[in-house]
Amino acid sequence: MNEQFEKTLRAAVNGDNAAIEAILEQFAPLLNANSITNGKFDEDLHQHLILHIIKKIKKFKI
Repeated sequence: MNEQFEKTLRAAVNGDNAAIEAILEQFAPLLNANSITNGKFDEDLHQHLILHIIKKIKKFKI
């Protein structure tokens, strides 16, 4: 694992909002690509994915 990403992930797991935001920004292209349904960007799905990721980050074990 990339040392900088691991540091950011550890901070995110510990509740650092800036670290969570950094991870979401890093994975934004993947989130955006997976937020398309029937050829259109689905904002509700996008928000659901973000919330799901945030919840799972807090439970991540390093």
